[in-house]
Amino acid sequence: MNKFKTSLLATALLVVAPMAMAAGSASTSLNVTLTLENTCGITASPVNFGTQTSLAADIDATGSVTVTCTSTGGVYNVAFNGGAAAGGGTIAQRKLLNGASNTIDYNLYTTAGRTVLLGDGTTGVVVSGTGNGAAQAFTVYGRVAGGQNPKPVGVYTDVVTATVSF
Repeated sequence: MNKFKTSLLATALLVVAPMAMAAGSASTSLNVTLTLENTCGITASPVNFGTQTSLAADIDATGSVTVTCTSTGGVYNVAFNGGAAAGGGTIAQRKLLNGASNTIDYNLYTTAGRTVLLGDGTTGVVVSGTGNGAAQAFTVYGRVAGGQNPKPVGVYTDVVTATVSF
């Protein structure tokens, strides 16, 4: 009987011991974060004034720029430079170039009335938008001003850089 009481007491102590050790507890917060950054891509379709036989009247054409941002709610701005023509193109007066020095004046605008220059925000305006996760296109309106002096025949080109900032 003595052995039975000892065994019973030992069993009781084993059952109570874990409960005695579990008398306290502690907890903490686990912070979980994710930062989603916006990124935008940009593409353009050309402004092609076509094949012309005269510069007497205005020649209008359109192209487009498409901005695609991966996130919604991110603001972006698209700025345009004055072009790459070696003939001294600026935002105020862009130049199409043929050869080393033959130029034709033209410009790019935000409106069909061709009254608001596309530019870098210092000269002309930038195009602003808010990303929505889908491609967002806007029209670029071009005009070769009529009444320019007779020019040598050939292909006249320029490259304008459009830069999206987000």
